[in-house]
Amino acid sequence: MAQIEREYPSLRAHLMGMLGIFAALFLGLTIYLYLTSRSLFADALQMELSGDLEWLASTIHDRPQLLADPALADSLCKAVARFKGFRVTFIDSSGRVLADSHVPRAELAGLENHAARPEVRMAMEKGWGHAWRYSNTLGRGMLYVARKVPDQACYLRMAAGPVTLNSFQMASLKIFALFLALFLAASLAITWWISRKISAPLLHLIDSRDGRPDPGKPPRWEAEFREAEVLNQAFRGYVGQVRTLGREVEMQRDKLVAVLNQLDEGILIFSAAGTVVTANPSSLRLLGATESKDATAWVGRNLRSLLPLSPLVPWLEAADSPERTPLMHVDKGPDSPFDLLCHLAPMDAGPAPGKTESESGREYLLTLLDVTEFRHLDRVKSEFVANASHELKTPLSSIKGYAEALLEGALGNEKVRIPFVGKIHANALRLERLVQDLLSLSHLEANPAPKDTEPLPLRGYVNAAANLHRHAMEGAGVRMENHVGEEVKVIMEPRDLELILNNLVGNAVKYNKPGGKVKLWTESGETLKLFVKDTGIGIPREMLPRIFERFYRAGASRASKEGTGLGLAIVKHAAHKYGMTVSAESEIGEGSRFIIEVPAALIDRRMDPADRA
Repeated sequence: MAQIEREYPSLRAHLMGMLGIFAALFLGLTIYLYLTSRSLFADALQMELSGDLEWLASTIHDRPQLLADPALADSLCKAVARFKGFRVTFIDSSGRVLADSHVPRAELAGLENHAARPEVRMAMEKGWGHAWRYSNTLGRGMLYVARKVPDQACYLRMAAGPVTLNSFQMASLKIFALFLALFLAASLAITWWISRKISAPLLHLIDSRDGRPDPGKPPRWEAEFREAEVLNQAFRGYVGQVRTLGREVEMQRDKLVAVLNQLDEGILIFSAAGTVVTANPSSLRLLGATESKDATAWVGRNLRSLLPLSPLVPWLEAADSPERTPLMHVDKGPDSPFDLLCHLAPMDAGPAPGKTESESGREYLLTLLDVTEFRHLDRVKSEFVANASHELKTPLSSIKGYAEALLEGALGNEKVRIPFVGKIHANALRLERLVQDLLSLSHLEANPAPKDTEPLPLRGYVNAAANLHRHAMEGAGVRMENHVGEEVKVIMEPRDLELILNNLVGNAVKYNKPGGKVKLWTESGETLKLFVKDTGIGIPREMLPRIFERFYRAGASRASKEGTGLGLAIVKHAAHKYGMTVSAESEIGEGSRFIIEVPAALIDRRMDPADRA
């Protein structure tokens, strides 16, 4: 062991050499700082005086009455001097002293004019002035700094003497000496400890492995810093493993961040103090953040400042209250663009013993789920049940009323019996149509994807729909014009095409004017557009967005017409089943036009040459 320490440089020797160099540098720095402390302190003192004058000038600017009243000016001058420990003087534009912290107010008139003072002259020219000079009033050298107050036509001046500077130099010298002694003592102790605990065991490790090395032919890496080489050999494998593990951790972290950023659910982690730790973009979107789309902009900010009006904040602030429920519903409103289902859970088991939530660094996970569509569907279902019940109740009540009238004696009266039976039959037919429409709508919702499709001649199905409503057309004198070409074929299920055309043609006839006209035609391009136009009563423009809702009647004139109120809802569902779009245009008194746009994939372009011609 002793031989190895003699042959190779030891860590102890390196540390002692470095200690000597640092001690010399520290001593030189101490001497330099002591010699230059006067100028450094003077600059710092001047900056401090300038800052205080800036503050005092702003105070006087905001409260000009402080200089207008000599008593107030004298009180302010002496108060600032007591607070800061400097001499404070107020001087007017002519050089007359208005107030001085070290001169009684009764003796101010005996002071000489200060316009010739170098700092005041410099302030008159440049706005600021400073000078080291002897004070006749105080009888010692002082640093003076003056500032001009333009709007008050006066000058503010502060001064500090050399006592502070001398005290600083002596205090700094003592501190430097103390730090030097502590540095040397600590360095010696650390050097001795390292040499005993690290250097000697490592050199012993070299001495004990595979025998003693040959002093005549030492390995290259043993001729340098011995302990570092041993550590390099011992931990080289660990470094590679740590780097590999670090890369794997980074990859997993990047994957986790990518997953969080792609989630439609909002994920937000915040501390017990309400500070956001992590947030994904969906959380900003769901909470209505419009000022920033970058989730990192929320990190480090408080939830109450980010969501001042949200009902979530009181619930989140009571995170550990036993009365708080783990789930909360936030209804859509002016401050909440979505209906949200919120779940809150702590990220750990609880705070450390003897510590509060904020002291323990506990964090919470807030999950935000957008249930707007679900709530909408729930409301639609409730409205549908209510409307369906109402529509069923009306004909049923009518049938019941007429049947009871017949049973109570009207059955024997032929004049009453025949009309009553006709009313019962008409309402039964109305019920049948309503049930049939409900079944059609239910079938469309239960089968959202087309199955048995085939090319269907559109013109023939239009004629079939016209024949279905022929009686109503003849009764109202409505004419039908079918301009759909023979060659136009669409790939659909026959039942769905019948539902679309029967309801559109039926509405065009039902809501037309006596002697009106219904016209159907197509326009071809990248898509096929089918137009169904009538000359009827029309639909108010503000009601057009809702006419495809179930049981919705647009206006009193249309609501008075007999029908189930499901026709256009069936058209919309049947069209959407194939990716079609359906829209409507209308003017009151001029009729309506419905447009169905058929995607190119549903158009059968295999036409006979005769059809093409």
